[in-house]
Amino acid sequence: MSLNIQQGDNRPFFMDKERLADIIDRITSNTATDEDLAAYNAWCDAMQEQEPEINNLAGLESRTWKKIRQQTGLAPKPKVVGWRIAAAALLTGVIAGSVLLFRHSGDKQALPAASTVAAMPHDIPSGKNTATLTLANGKKILLADVQQGKLAAQTGSEISKTADGTLEYRPVSAGTAATPQYNTLSTARGEQYQITLPDGTRVWLNASTTLTFPTSFAGMNTRQVEVNGEAYFEVPGDPAHPFVVLTNRQRIKVLGTHFNVNNYPDEPFAKTTLLEGAIKINDQKVLQPGQQAISSANGALNITKVSTEGIVAWKNGYFEFNDENIYEVMRKIARWYDVEVIYEGNIPTNGMEGTISRFENVSKVLHTIQQAGLLKFRIEQKKIYVSQY
Repeated sequence: MSLNIQQGDNRPFFMDKERLADIIDRITSNTATDEDLAAYNAWCDAMQEQEPEINNLAGLESRTWKKIRQQTGLAPKPKVVGWRIAAAALLTGVIAGSVLLFRHSGDKQALPAASTVAAMPHDIPSGKNTATLTLANGKKILLADVQQGKLAAQTGSEISKTADGTLEYRPVSAGTAATPQYNTLSTARGEQYQITLPDGTRVWLNASTTLTFPTSFAGMNTRQVEVNGEAYFEVPGDPAHPFVVLTNRQRIKVLGTHFNVNNYPDEPFAKTTLLEGAIKINDQKVLQPGQQAISSANGALNITKVSTEGIVAWKNGYFEFNDENIYEVMRKIARWYDVEVIYEGNIPTNGMEGTISRFENVSKVLHTIQQAGLLKFRIEQKKIYVSQY
C-alpha cells in the first residue's frame, strides 16, 4: 500500500506505508540515515500542502486525523526538524491504529506501536454491550439473554429491546401512578449499554454504572434521575419540566442539552462536562459548552475548560488519555476489562496522552503502553500486574 499525497505543484508524492513506518522507527531510535531524513522530510512537505486521502490510511477516521493535526501542528509552518520527528513518532501510531505518548518533565515522548501485536498469555477480551434491568417489583432482566421486542409493560410505559440492541421506554398513556415506579438499569464491569427514557432522553452507560429513573415522567414537575458511575446524556428540551440528574456529589439541572457525568466512587472527583446547551451545577454554577464542573469530596466546586472529544471518547469506542497517570489509566482499564490491577514496586507516574480502541484485547492496550519503556505488564487469569520497566 502506498500513501499518495499531492504536492504543491500537483505532482503526487508516493511513500510505501511499510517504508514510512521503517523510516519513522529509525528516526525515533536515532539510527536514521541522511537518505531516511530526506525521504521523510519530503513526505512531510507534501503532507503540509494537502492532507492525505483519509481512505489511504486503513481504519483512520477523520476525527483521528483532526486530533493528530491539533496535537502535532500538521499545517503549513516553518520547517523545524524537531517538529518533523515528533510528527513522525505520532504518525507511527496512526498507521498502527492507535497513538499514545508519555509526558516527561513537560515534554512529550512518542510511543511507537507495531501494526500487529502478539497477545500476552491469558489475554482478556474487551467489554460488551449488555446490562441488567431491575423493575420496580424487583424482577431482574438480563438484557443479553432477551430477544428484541416488548419486554414488559408498566404504568405509563412499555419497555422494548430495539433492533440495534438498546432499551427503549415508550409512553403509552397520560395517566400517573399514585406512587411513582422506579426502575434501575445497571452495567457491571466489562459492560456498557444505551437506553431511551420515556421523555425521549437518550443515555449511554459506561461500565460499572447504575441509572435509576421513573417509568413515566407524566405528572412530575421535574424529570429526575440518579446516576452512579459514568453516563452520557442527550436531553430533549422541555422548559416546563426541567431534567435533573442527581449524584452523591452534584445536582445537575438542564432544560435540553448534551453532557457527560463521571461519578465513580473510586475516583477522587466527580466531573460533569457540557457539550451542548447549558446546565446548572448544585444550583450555583452555569456551565457553557466545553466547560467541566469538578466536585471534590469536601464539596468544593471548580469550573475548567476541557477537550470534550476526549471526555466522551469512551462512548465512541476509544480510550483517550489526556495527561493521565498510570493509576488513572488502569482504573479505566480495570472497569472495562473486568480485571484486578496489582502494582509491584515503585511505579512511574508520568502523564500519558493518546487514543486506543476500547475493542482491542487488553494485551494490545497494555503492549502499547509498555512500548514507552517505563512500565511492564503481565496477565495472570483476571489480574494485571504493573511494574517498572
